Amino acid sequence: MWRKAFRVAGVAVAGLAVVFVAALSLSPYLRRWTLLAYADVYDYDKLPARTVARSAQPYRFAASTGGDWVSPLSLSYGGQAISNESDLGRFLAEHRTTAFIAIKDGRLMDECYFNGFRRESLFKSFSVTKAVLSALVGVAVAEGWVGSIDDPVTKYLPEMRDTRFSRVTLRHCLDSTAGIKYARGVMPWTSQPRMYYTTDVRGYIRDAEIETAPGTGFGGDDITPLILGCVLERALQRHSSTRTLSAYLAERIWQPMGAEYDALWNVDRQDGGMEKTESGLTARAIDLAKFAVLYLEGGRWGARQLVPAAWVAESTTVDADPRGPNVWESLYFRRQWWVRKVAVPAPPDFYANGHFGQRLFVSPRHKLVLVRMGDSNRGVDWADFLASIADTLDRQRKETPSS
Repeated sequence: MWRKAFRVAGVAVAGLAVVFVAALSLSPYLRRWTLLAYADVYDYDKLPARTVARSAQPYRFAASTGGDWVSPLSLSYGGQAISNESDLGRFLAEHRTTAFIAIKDGRLMDECYFNGFRRESLFKSFSVTKAVLSALVGVAVAEGWVGSIDDPVTKYLPEMRDTRFSRVTLRHCLDSTAGIKYARGVMPWTSQPRMYYTTDVRGYIRDAEIETAPGTGFGGDDITPLILGCVLERALQRHSSTRTLSAYLAERIWQPMGAEYDALWNVDRQDGGMEKTESGLTARAIDLAKFAVLYLEGGRWGARQLVPAAWVAESTTVDADPRGPNVWESLYFRRQWWVRKVAVPAPPDFYANGHFGQRLFVSPRHKLVLVRMGDSNRGVDWADFLASIADTLDRQRKETPSS
């Protein structure tokens, strides 16, 4: 009896294996899901990508001459004192940081790399990509390629199968209040890996479904940035000589702000692919810092207004209406940026937020930009940690007697 049961079980397992192998051979998505498994900071090298060309005239920040910038702050986090730059370096390295950059008043205060990474290393930004996408949408609106963020998605993507998308605007997508059905998880039938490993972004978003009424809840999903990317691509292909988002980024932002290095933007497939606008931008940390400085300066780089000043202001301020679904007690989400309410009467801090603790943190009241990249959060709320530096600067300013 036991032998027969084992034989039946063996046949069943073999049958499942045959079905699984057949599915892999038929489905590029399943092959990618199986081979790549969980997302990590090295995915960019395993997926097709387009190049975002660097500037012919790279900009280099002047170095600060102020010595150890950490010791006057008397920082601490999680009960751990950080009294000088050496302490900060140990804290960052122990918590799986790969790059840390501090820029204040336009000067490079700190630039250090850890855990096998160097200045020339590529850093996958994950959802920091969404903030860059938002900037491109703002540029496209100003140039007239996109009419208005209050346009319905279906004006640009009439092929959406769920007819309720006629009530979803680009503003809903930018603020992550579109109400799209999205299931997080790691199994191949859930939305998150299907979104991340799809080999057909355009087809994937065409099948998106509305779950709740637009504008009534915060989603935090990764489908809306893909929809925005498809809208922008469609608008460019109809009206502009620039045909890809990678080229648009290079021409409008990357090169004018003096990027020192080429970046990569992962696409869903090699031939005729679409940029992964929810997580696919990979760049050197110093160039990501320049993008943060661009937003610190209200979208202006030198004499050129690269991103409309009004777009930057509206993306990085707290809405007057405290009842919105993307407004909380201490945070606000707007146009793919997180805005942090501060106690002092000053412009709020804001940051771009990526998986594994990728952060571009901007504090306008201190003319401060902090960049943290890593291969793990390692138990640290990195937005909170970077905010603590800005808050310490506030305390230091209060305690310093005015002359």
